[in-house]
Amino acid sequence: MTLDAHSRNLREHRLKDVSATFFITKSLQPKKPILNREATEVIVSAFGFAAQKQRIYLRAFVVMPDHWHLLFALKEPLTLPKFMHDLMSYIGGKTSKLLSSHETSWQDGYYDTVVKTARQFEYVACYVEQNPVVKGLVERPEQWDGSSAKRTDFITESWPYLYESEGTLLLTSSQCASASCCHDRTRDSAGRRRARFSSRR
Repeated sequence: MTLDAHSRNLREHRLKDVSATFFITKSLQPKKPILNREATEVIVSAFGFAAQKQRIYLRAFVVMPDHWHLLFALKEPLTLPKFMHDLMSYIGGKTSKLLSSHETSWQDGYYDTVVKTARQFEYVACYVEQNPVVKGLVERPEQWDGSSAKRTDFITESWPYLYESEGTLLLTSSQCASASCCHDRTRDSAGRRRARFSSRR
């Protein structure tokens, strides 16, 4: 999956923002594994607040030691730049002391991908929640505190913008959380290593 870095000058008021599902990655720069339990709770609470206050539809998230992933869709009248600015204003303020003490900071921009199909949606959701397992930090996704696999109370069950396509199963959040999303390391046509996920019901 190719990700393009976006800066703080990303164009505002794009009509497609409200009807799109986004996969966002935000990292520390330089990357250092210093996001502790307290910082993780700050980030998770920010995601939860946005979902519970009806600012976003939330499908999956994970906070790793040096970055976080978020799979979500916006509700009107938000744009992606506005949402990210508000989100990072809160997270940045709460984590600045920790990051400064380790001589790192949040990257200026972020990586975003627009998720367009049910297959991609399922893949990304499983990829996000499996991150701690793949890194060897836990054995099961729900064991990781900073994950939607554990904080299922934040998750939007009925997704508004994706539809089941022929031959593709669109899992609900509860189904995906309980599914076995297995990583099968293969190579793509260019010889690069990639992860393939299979969901078993």
